[in-house]
Amino acid sequence: MTSAQGNLQVGSRDLQLVSWNVKGLGSIVKRGKVFKHLKSLSADIIFLQETHINSSAQQRLKCNWISQIYQSPFTSHARGVAILFKKTIPFQVTSVTNDPLGRFIMVTGSMNSFPLTFLNVYGPNTDEPGFFRKVFDLLPDNNDSNIVIAGDFNCYLDPFLDRLSTRPPPDNASMRLLNNLLKTRNLVDIWRIQNPTSRDYSYYSRVHKSYSRIDYFLISSNLIPQITNSKYHNILISDHSPVTISLNVSLKKPTYSWRFNPNLLSDDSFIRTITTKLNDFIELNDNGEVFDSTLWETLKVVLRGDIISYTSALKKEREKRLVKINNSLPVLEKKYQNSKSPNDYTKIMKLKYEYNGIMSDQISNLLLKLRQKNFELGDKPGKLLARQLKGAQSSRAIYQIKSKAGTLITNPADINSQFSEFYRELYSSKHTVTKSDFDHFFETLTLPKLSDAAKKYLDSDFTLQEITTAIKSFPSNKAAGPDGFSAEFYKKFCDILAPLLLRMINESKCNAKLPKTLYEANISLILKKGKDETDPASFRPIALQNVDRKIIAKILAIRLNKHLISLIHPDQTGFIPGRLSFSNVRRLLNTIYTDYSDSKGASILSLDAHKAFDQVEWPYMFESLRRFGFGETFISWVKIIYTNPLCSVLTNGDRSAPFPLQRSVQQGCPLSPALFAIALEPLAVTIREHPHLRGLQVGGVETTISLYADDVILYLYNAEESVPHLLNLITSFGKLSGYTINWSKSEFMPLTKIYSQGFLESVPFKVVNDQITYLGLTIPKDPKLIFKLNFTEFISGLKQNIECWKLLPLSMVGRINSIKMISLPRFLYLCQNLPICLTSAFFKNLDSIILSYIWNGKNARISKIHLQKSKSEGGLGPPVLKHYYWAANVRALIFWQQDTLDNHTIPAPLWLKIESNSVCNSSLPAMLFSKFEKPESFKNLCYTLKQSVRILNQIRKFLTLPDTSVQTPICFNHRFAPPWHDKSYHDWREKGLISILDLYVDGKFASFNQLKEKYSLPQSHFFRYLQVRHYVQSEIKRDQNLPIEHEIYQILRSPPDSKHLISKIICLFDDCISVRTEKTRDTWKEELGIEISESMWTKCLSKINSCSVNSRHRLIQFKIVHRLHYSKSRLHKIYPSVSPVCDRCNVSESTLSHAFWSCPSLAGFWCKIFDFYSKAYKTPIKPDAGLAVLGCTQTTKTIPATMQQPLELGLIVAKKLILKEWKSPVAPSFRLWVTDMLSVIQMERLRHDSNDSKNTFTNYWKPFVDHLSSL
Repeated sequence: MTSAQGNLQVGSRDLQLVSWNVKGLGSIVKRGKVFKHLKSLSADIIFLQETHINSSAQQRLKCNWISQIYQSPFTSHARGVAILFKKTIPFQVTSVTNDPLGRFIMVTGSMNSFPLTFLNVYGPNTDEPGFFRKVFDLLPDNNDSNIVIAGDFNCYLDPFLDRLSTRPPPDNASMRLLNNLLKTRNLVDIWRIQNPTSRDYSYYSRVHKSYSRIDYFLISSNLIPQITNSKYHNILISDHSPVTISLNVSLKKPTYSWRFNPNLLSDDSFIRTITTKLNDFIELNDNGEVFDSTLWETLKVVLRGDIISYTSALKKEREKRLVKINNSLPVLEKKYQNSKSPNDYTKIMKLKYEYNGIMSDQISNLLLKLRQKNFELGDKPGKLLARQLKGAQSSRAIYQIKSKAGTLITNPADINSQFSEFYRELYSSKHTVTKSDFDHFFETLTLPKLSDAAKKYLDSDFTLQEITTAIKSFPSNKAAGPDGFSAEFYKKFCDILAPLLLRMINESKCNAKLPKTLYEANISLILKKGKDETDPASFRPIALQNVDRKIIAKILAIRLNKHLISLIHPDQTGFIPGRLSFSNVRRLLNTIYTDYSDSKGASILSLDAHKAFDQVEWPYMFESLRRFGFGETFISWVKIIYTNPLCSVLTNGDRSAPFPLQRSVQQGCPLSPALFAIALEPLAVTIREHPHLRGLQVGGVETTISLYADDVILYLYNAEESVPHLLNLITSFGKLSGYTINWSKSEFMPLTKIYSQGFLESVPFKVVNDQITYLGLTIPKDPKLIFKLNFTEFISGLKQNIECWKLLPLSMVGRINSIKMISLPRFLYLCQNLPICLTSAFFKNLDSIILSYIWNGKNARISKIHLQKSKSEGGLGPPVLKHYYWAANVRALIFWQQDTLDNHTIPAPLWLKIESNSVCNSSLPAMLFSKFEKPESFKNLCYTLKQSVRILNQIRKFLTLPDTSVQTPICFNHRFAPPWHDKSYHDWREKGLISILDLYVDGKFASFNQLKEKYSLPQSHFFRYLQVRHYVQSEIKRDQNLPIEHEIYQILRSPPDSKHLISKIICLFDDCISVRTEKTRDTWKEELGIEISESMWTKCLSKINSCSVNSRHRLIQFKIVHRLHYSKSRLHKIYPSVSPVCDRCNVSESTLSHAFWSCPSLAGFWCKIFDFYSKAYKTPIKPDAGLAVLGCTQTTKTIPATMQQPLELGLIVAKKLILKEWKSPVAPSFRLWVTDMLSVIQMERLRHDSNDSKNTFTNYWKPFVDHLSSL
């Protein structure tokens, strides 16, 4: 809040501003110490000088509690300034002024509508008044500006109070100018204002043995009342002290909510302590006199207290000595300033050294764990890489929001109140209907009912196994509910907690009420993409519920999902097991690209539901469950879960007061998707059964509605007549259920031009004529634009992502995985939903973009085909996008064989019937299994079929498939005409003689007598047998044996809802690419002078991606085996002026084998390594070129299993050291190898500790460590 004069209103929290010359942040340990110290100072806004970070390493200042970072970098050895904002600070930036020389940065913006200008300065260490004049000229001139200048000015303001030295003060022009600028700019040195005659210093010069105060906060004079404190802290870590000021602003102190730290689960002492506490609690309190619900609630409270006590004791013990040093230093500093005693100075230095040592140890331990994570997971697909690709962690701070009146609210507390009011109103029931209203609505509908067996299953008691399964199903690293206990905690202590939880659940069922904490939830807000960030409705509310409540919901959801498919019409594909979203899109495409010239009017209406999940009325939901035939026990459980829930809204660190919910299915609850599908299904039934809402006839099939969760598409015939009925129907349904529509955001697309202008202007929804947006896809009326609006846009987005990713320190593996994680899912989604034929030119362009990125803009050193090999074949596995495109389309094509498939697992989707009906003189199974040569009937195919046939022909050509497969049906076959005229063939179909494959018996083409006996054919069908035999012999083969068919046909016969189907298809396509590496093998064979058999070479390739868990280690081995490094011999061939002679031995030609193995300078290095392993593992192993360079040898089998992994890692580290000294005349030393191996062993130990496999680590590495200790 601001007054008319622009002063900050005094609030409940002081904003802590810290300025500190850190004298270099290049070291990761130093950065860790600096940020730990800043956190201990409760820093909110940080001004850093001398960061010593160059422009390519700016990401080094990122950390998990900082959201905004503004820098003027310079070099890694000098200057550099930065201003950092804590995550919870709602600062909105309007402009940033950088200095290319790294001496200042100015950030202008506002906080709660209060304008602020922050200027961070690192002054020259020489007398340069011109610098300060230039910097101060950047400041705004208006009197209302609120300016905060901080930094190391390298200049004192008062020669007598600001310095302590035996030498007289020199004449300083910068000092005079600065004092003059403070007067003319109405700025003040706030510490001096608050300490007019005191002395304190921010810098100690060891050279001159003098103290000086040269670090300041200079602020606008109108801010003086808001500065409650200013202080110089101890000179630690750097040679300057941090200086802080406390700015009193209307920022509410963030609400503290305890959260369990999952890292504690790797602490054996913690596990033992909590296990003991749990057992003691149960023994003491589980005496039969305490209710199970009370026991459970009490247990959570006691556990929380025990965990807090444990962590507090750890922290107190860890920080005890640091606190003591911090308290002792000021006393010693004051004493030394007066006495100048060398003894006092020595004491100060000892304390600072000890403080730095303790801090270094603490940070090193944290960094060790971080390095282990990066060692194992770095550059691999996962959260670690995902965070890098997303860039700086986006701030969750909400800076401003609109009130109901439309005014902007900027105060964080008022923002939280506004959201609380918004959701309190949203979740307030508007339900006014009666039982007779429900009866009138539901009795007109034909709803499916649960079977008795399903009802009995859903009503059965919970079991301990179900609770255990539910607990294990929850993903890790997810936000906890209000009680703070995470899923990881439940997983670790499942054996103790699950029985108690089951007893609590059974008691709650009898009481029809859960314990109080199970009803509590926090609402976390996520801004929807492309929405107005000042509108409360633009945020998606995610309910963070307690895990014990989610366990109950998860069990109910697992049970319900098994029977949901029998209740929900195939029109609904969202959250229904076994159903696919592409069914809706394909149906939409079939509908749009149908000719409606004879229709009275065809149109499509996409409904935008307003907060669909949040407005479901509970009485309606309970009634819907009853009407679908659910039992009383299941309905009772749903009612128990939805009785008296309480929610609090989280914004900017604030947590609102809890308020009750009266409606909604909460997003974040495992049961919500299924309940929502059940709640919305009666609307779909009503629309399908309404006499005045006619759907569109597409391919002889009437299509009326498609649903994907709350995304609804309606297909309307004669909309001028049907729209009024639709509006009334939705209004009536909304009164019962709470369902409402954003009509202004709903899209109506006419497919014919007969609608009157008056009608189009009168409808409440938006009329679009060219394209419609559905499920993240742009569907144009003109099919020629599909590619441009979707795939061309994809390429533009890919290029933008790559430009951002280029700035990240990713290896080649990391760049490949960035494509896999971010771009590939979007591309696959497009291919699954939009069956359009993509050309080779498109993929060539796409590959060029991606490969250029993978090679970091440099020339490729190996062909694409080698790079794209599977990891088992020694490749790095970048996605072959054409294979993903084909696989996505094959997934849809598999549905085509449903007419001939006898193992249906899901009903045929409506789009399949539409496409089937558009085929003339053939059938979908025939088109799938035999080549479709574009006969005259091709032009009659619908758009999606035409595109699919083209794609199928691409696949046929790639796999070199025969024109006809034995899976081809005999009837409705475009390549076999007789059945179209002779209906007797249809009798064959009825008798089970369906495809050509059925004509074979025991792998041989059957005689007529064999078929007559097997299928009960009449003798009169002998001529038809001859016709079929002639067809088979001419189309397939003349001999009688059943042909061996391509594996693709087995996949095409798979059930359409098979798991991992796309992955299997992609693997099939990838396996079809033959990659020959004999030339590389022969070159190594010749250079190393060893025999490399085919089996040994295959093993060398397969070991590339199994030699280490570390991606960069694997990359080293990949590059070595594939000979990607430039030896001097190779450089000589490219640049004749370069000598081919080895720089280390100056004798031999430096080939790759020489550089890695046979150079005399490396002989001792390799011999010592092999000798070390021989003695450590008591297994003689001679230096072996194949093993050292390629990772494999003929004698590998004789190496013990416990020695294999340590040896492979040791050899990788050795080659890494050789590469580090690639251009050096000096060979790497054995001592350096030992040092690097110690670091690797640390990573391995931590990895095995976190994976609970300490025994494995001991078996592998104990001989290594023991022998190392004996050296």
